[in-house]
Amino acid sequence: MTHPVTHPVTHQSMALSEAPGVKERMVHGLGFLPQNLVSYLLGIFVRIQWPKSIQSVFNQSFVALFKLNMREAEKPLGAYRTVEEIFTRALAPNQRRISGAYVSSADGILEISKAALSGSTAVQAKGITYSLTELVLGNKIQDISAKWYTTVYLAPHNYHRVHAPFAGQVTGIRYISGRLWPVNRPAVRAIPGLFCRNERLVFSVDVATGGKAWVVMVGAFNVGRMSTRLSPEFITNAGSRQYKRSTGPNDLLLAAPIPIVAGEELGIFMLGSTTVVVLDEVAAAGLRPQEITTPQTVSMGQGLAEI
Repeated sequence: MTHPVTHPVTHQSMALSEAPGVKERMVHGLGFLPQNLVSYLLGIFVRIQWPKSIQSVFNQSFVALFKLNMREAEKPLGAYRTVEEIFTRALAPNQRRISGAYVSSADGILEISKAALSGSTAVQAKGITYSLTELVLGNKIQDISAKWYTTVYLAPHNYHRVHAPFAGQVTGIRYISGRLWPVNRPAVRAIPGLFCRNERLVFSVDVATGGKAWVVMVGAFNVGRMSTRLSPEFITNAGSRQYKRSTGPNDLLLAAPIPIVAGEELGIFMLGSTTVVVLDEVAAAGLRPQEITTPQTVSMGQGLAEI
């Protein structure tokens, strides 16, 4: 089995993987906070347009604090009017290469890519599993018969746009309300079913090579906003949702299926989060993903299929 070109896991990600138990206990403490409201208020702050001199200091401090790579950004640092614009920055042309029919949906740490356990079950962390059916549908009523899943964690320094990992047609977008727990490794080890608890956007795709797949954007603590160009009027963790919680999954209206190619933009995170790509048996057979169980850095467009 051939493995993709990989990069060493960063010191930041290694620190997370070696975090002592106290970090997990700190994560549990966040349960007492109104996570969505705190994230919403922070979102307001990072969208403030300050006077140019003040904004310049904020922008430079933000880039230095999170060690953002602005050399690959679409615009120079001074052109960004808010901190959020920097965070959600687009890439300059030709910064990523699409390498194959099944590729990474985002920059970040590829935590795992492997066959699902029986009952459409995925491994969240050692000793903790979760339901891919619940992740995708918001309930466990109908089994999606998941065959494969690929999980990528986006740290704050990463490029934060999510792209199609394969070609096909987007047939639906589902918004599932929820909390906004952190999604770093201490949180993943501490909160059972974390990805199924958090707010998320789910793109249902008929894969070009056959079968069904889902690209799941999982929201996270701090800002917590997600958006998609396929439904421009919709954005998660908006002000109205602080006062009226959704009672269940909501399907966003699409006039018709939307064709996509591998590497085409699907959505934007407004701070660090996670994507989970889920394939049914037919999709997995056609895309031929390779098993990867050792965390490693990946770039959007990096090939994840067998060669």
